Amino acid sequence: MDTPLDDAELTAFLEGQDTAWLAEQLMLVADEDPITRIRLSAAAGAESAVEEARGVVLTRVTEHSPQESAADPDDGDPLHRSLDLLDDLLDYGFEDEVGDIADEAREIYVNRHGEDDSEHLARLHVLADGEEED
Repeated sequence: MDTPLDDAELTAFLEGQDTAWLAEQLMLVADEDPITRIRLSAAAGAESAVEEARGVVLTRVTEHSPQESAADPDDGDPLHRSLDLLDDLLDYGFEDEVGDIADEAREIYVNRHGEDDSEHLARLHVLADGEEED
């Protein structure tokens, strides 16, 4: 096969596969990517996913460099991806826990980078305060 499958073709292929094979493939991905593993654990209702997410988010906030993020915002920003993880945890019913993580992350962010006009800080405000974005 010389051309890659588009999303629709890949989806059609995956929908026709055995669930055991799909689970094996997901576990291979999860073994390589902690955020994927946390997402899957949260979807399964594992409370441990909350502390794992906290660790990832707080680490990413601490390591975040607003200058690098602003220079290339579409470069797979790790902090953006970890905030997406918090959105997923909200979807899985961990509202209070996400608020606590976001509040803690927001405090670290402000202490390290100040009150800036970044998308990251705006998302942390929304997640911590439980409000909808405009």
